[in-house]
Amino acid sequence: MGYVVIGRVLDTFGTKGELKVFPYAPEEVYENLKRVYLKRKGGDYFSFEVEWVRKHREFYLVKLKGYDDIGSAEQFRKATLFLPEEELPERGEDEFYAYEIVGMEVITDRGRVLGRVKRVEDYGVYDMLILEDEKTYIPFVGEIVLKVDREKNRIEVKEDLIVI
Repeated sequence: MGYVVIGRVLDTFGTKGELKVFPYAPEEVYENLKRVYLKRKGGDYFSFEVEWVRKHREFYLVKLKGYDDIGSAEQFRKATLFLPEEELPERGEDEFYAYEIVGMEVITDRGRVLGRVKRVEDYGVYDMLILEDEKTYIPFVGEIVLKVDREKNRIEVKEDLIVI
């Protein structure tokens, strides 16, 4: 079973044990969140039941069951939240989670290899693919990204629309 990072606890919030979480996963992951996993350094993943979640600006407030005051919630500050891959909501055929794209090779429709995706950043209206050289940024939009091939671990982009 593989685990996927879905967010990072920035801090506690209020006095009743809420956690302020910066999301690394889309909104639908948080809409029906029943449990999250945390991992100890060099150790196992531990499951925590989620009492409730609510959106707060660009963050989420997450309340873990049984942690009802700021003192008990402080231990989670700076923690990374995980979910098992199979518990993520299904994506459509042309939809992807960022972790699925990281590491893919990017080539142009003319066969030119641009490099591998190092990370995916949310730019609001669209996601941006940042390649390993940290200089090549490619908007993840249909006019530019022609094909994502999961089997070949490759993304094909329109060379005429890429500024290199």
